Amino acid sequence: MENTQECMEMIANAGEAKSLALKALSLAGQNEFEQARLVLQEAEEALNKAHSAHAKLLFYEAQNQDLKVTLLMMHAGDHLNSADTIKVLVEEIVRIYEKNQNTEKEKEQDL
Repeated sequence: MENTQECMEMIANAGEAKSLALKALSLAGQNEFEQARLVLQEAEEALNKAHSAHAKLLFYEAQNQDLKVTLLMMHAGDHLNSADTIKVLVEEIVRIYEKNQNTEKEKEQDL
């Protein structure tokens, strides 16, 4: 099986997801939480595409057991893993930013 197409799909979509997650982090830093959540949703969609390409490789391997692991495939897997990690961390940071913003608003109201 020629796996270059699937690897490139993984790299491109994982890279898109990573960029979107970091954009969401920037938006949250500006207290644009609703927009940050929308951008994180786009990041999730890009990650789903990357995971779909990855799944094609896994299914092929399970059925044929002759998939050759290449440097490109390893690189694609690294991109996918880092994008997953970054997105999860950004979601948590956005949640913390929003909680902090709400706490600050409550303190201002108490004054």
